[in-house]
Amino acid sequence: MAIKFKYRGELFIADTPEEAVRMRALLKKQDEQGERDRFAKGVMDNIREKYREAEIQAAELQWTPALFRRFIERLGRPQQTALSVLVTRHYMEDEELREALNVPDNQTLAGVLSGISKQATSIGIPFRAIFTFQNFRNGGKRRSTYAITNNFLEIATEMNWPSPTQK
Repeated sequence: MAIKFKYRGELFIADTPEEAVRMRALLKKQDEQGERDRFAKGVMDNIREKYREAEIQAAELQWTPALFRRFIERLGRPQQTALSVLVTRHYMEDEELREALNVPDNQTLAGVLSGISKQATSIGIPFRAIFTFQNFRNGGKRRSTYAITNNFLEIATEMNWPSPTQK
């Protein structure tokens, strides 16, 4: 005997009560997964929009000598070292930057770079106005690359920073 049931206004037919129960459970699970997927997509869209906004703000930032000095003076020694290495090299992979800073892992490196971002944000500078990063996977291993922005490089060069003794 065929069992008919409606789910979300659509008619389904099963051969047995057990099949009807399994089919309904599967439909419900698909709905729940769809809701999670829509939620995740919304979160990712929001993150992408925030990054686009940050990139626009970073591109519009007008570095002045006073703003540059104010920013650099707020940084701790590890943050200044990280930036001076990036200004000198322009672009580095995480391994190279960790080695230059003598930090053991990417978590410690993230702490140093987070300090740069926090100090920048505290005085109204979007961190993307200083450096950019990109994460990728290589051979199943998560890797990151870091690059100093052209605008930051220009003001650092104009300010003769880092000085030869800081390099």
